[in-house]
Amino acid sequence: MTDPYGIIDLAALKKPAGAASGGSANAGTPSAHEIAVTEQGLEQIIADSQQIPTLLLVTSARVPEADQFLSALRRGADARGGAIRLGVVDADTEQRVAGALRVQQLPTLLLLIQGQLQPIVESVLPESEIDTLLTQVIEVARQQGMELPEGEGAAQEAPEEPLPPLIAEAYEAIERGDLDTAVAAYQKQLQESPADAEAKAGLATVSLMRRTQDADLAAAREAAAQQPSDLDAQLLVADLDMLGGHVEDAFARLLDQLRGADQETKDTVRGRLLELFEVAGPDDPRVAPARKRLANLLF
Repeated sequence: MTDPYGIIDLAALKKPAGAASGGSANAGTPSAHEIAVTEQGLEQIIADSQQIPTLLLVTSARVPEADQFLSALRRGADARGGAIRLGVVDADTEQRVAGALRVQQLPTLLLLIQGQLQPIVESVLPESEIDTLLTQVIEVARQQGMELPEGEGAAQEAPEEPLPPLIAEAYEAIERGDLDTAVAAYQKQLQESPADAEAKAGLATVSLMRRTQDADLAAAREAAAQQPSDLDAQLLVADLDMLGGHVEDAFARLLDQLRGADQETKDTVRGRLLELFEVAGPDDPRVAPARKRLANLLF
């Protein structure tokens, strides 16, 4: 279903209804903010959508995981305390309503807002995505001027923690392209809080950006290929690889510099690798093997 739906095809309700089959798609305990959509009540639901966004789930008892999907939507609607309504269409008993909604497959989830119908998904949505979806629907409704209750879900959201002043200063400097000021802010933050992981990662990332700011990738690669013993050339290409997302290549290039290297070279390469490990982050699966190889080559 790729077309924007625009308005509901109420003319489809005039077509002869086919024989209903199957059980109810509305099994379980309905939400306090749920309505069963029928042919007789559809026009009122459309009118109500001027004041409250309505998710329409067209489904059937024959749909695998239908009950779980509906239950998850009910929990989400209840958590928002009336900021959103859930309308359930049993495609077996309300075939002409499904036709008016231009449903092509089950289940189908649609958004009805200010009389306009918008497709969302033609499948069972993972429960982990439902909360985000409902939040987005409410945001869209408020942007369109709807006055909605905050709901329990909004009340339960923890307020955002303000950024430490020096971290905020670094972010602002990055946004305006002032990398020197960002580096200085991160360094000062680390002087005050040496264990600040965000500041460590931020400093490593901004330092990488600053080192590669005016670099020409093709020229840097050519120089590194022509002068394999030039450590600065190899460091620059490793930085550019890292910046371009070629993390393994960056690590491998620097680790290769350690074979037979003198102590000064080892110290320089080790320091740069530790910085790039910070950029990648401790959870990156490529970091642990590179750390192990670094230790083996150094000791």
